[in-house]
Amino acid sequence: MPRIVVALLLSSLLGACAYPYNVGVKATDGTTVALMPGQSASLADGLLRYVRLANDSRCKPDVQCVWAGDAVIELHWVPATGAPRDLSLHLNPQAGPSTARLDTREVTFTHLARPQPQASLRIDLARDP
Repeated sequence: MPRIVVALLLSSLLGACAYPYNVGVKATDGTTVALMPGQSASLADGLLRYVRLANDSRCKPDVQCVWAGDAVIELHWVPATGAPRDLSLHLNPQAGPSTARLDTREVTFTHLARPQPQASLRIDLARDP
């Protein structure tokens, strides 16, 4: 009998470890969230996950460059209703889009920290319906 109790206890502990711990940092409209790769922002109508830093061609600190460079992050949007989708955002808006529409909201890539690839994302209500 004690073996069964121990086995049940261990299986429930392992089941708790399998639960997704990253349910998202709460993000409200008009705020900026800072995320590391693998972290998520929980919005009112879905979950936005920072998948990875895809490219960083920005100038190194204390180096003078002709062009400012760019950083590109990959995000995964899982809306409360509808199909999930992947998107890429650029830090330099001249190199590509820095803002994307997420149903009723917009997300804007505003900053990328060094040396850790912590991305700052501004969450706003979409300007037009």
